Amino acid sequence: MTEQAPSSTKMPSDQRKAQIIRAATELFAVAGYVGTSLRDVAQKCGMTKAALYYHYPDKESLLKSVVKYRMTRLNQHMEAALDAADSDEPMDRIRAFVLGCARQIASDRSGWVVGSRIFWSIEAISDRTEMVALRDHFEGLLRVEVERAIDQGILKDEGAGMMTLMILSWLNYLPRWHRLDGPLSAEEVADHFLKMNLNGLYVTREG
Repeated sequence: MTEQAPSSTKMPSDQRKAQIIRAATELFAVAGYVGTSLRDVAQKCGMTKAALYYHYPDKESLLKSVVKYRMTRLNQHMEAALDAADSDEPMDRIRAFVLGCARQIASDRSGWVVGSRIFWSIEAISDRTEMVALRDHFEGLLRVEVERAIDQGILKDEGAGMMTLMILSWLNYLPRWHRLDGPLSAEEVADHFLKMNLNGLYVTREG
């Protein structure tokens, strides 16, 4: 990893924290939690390790800050996506949610990977209370629309919780194989997957 010389420019605390969050997000997404050290983050920010300790005393507190920041922004984006849905019909709102997720995956892939996969795979994290609440809010935005679709007889009742997790599961895998320079955008892929999931793959035969 290429080292950067520590910066001599004093940066306001909020700007410095934002810089650290961005750098840590990229490093965690590429190298994982175990493969990323505070020294790596400090070098990427062009600061000393001692200066980094002033803001984050250990790697766990830094990871929690990354996930809290990313999940908070994700929830804000999803609420905005639902507000901008074509109608109040549950299927339109489910589609708006899924496409909103796809846009976030395309624009902030590292943040999605850290917030949806890396953080939850680490058993040693001491207190997940805030992150669990943010995750539950995120999942709840989709689940309430799935429940509405079931109540209105639009979707079969296979369990709203299970159906919600099915949709979120393939969304979480999208960053692993989707190429930003591929023939289809993340939104196009997500829209196609949603149709396959909700319409099923069985061929309907008349008679």
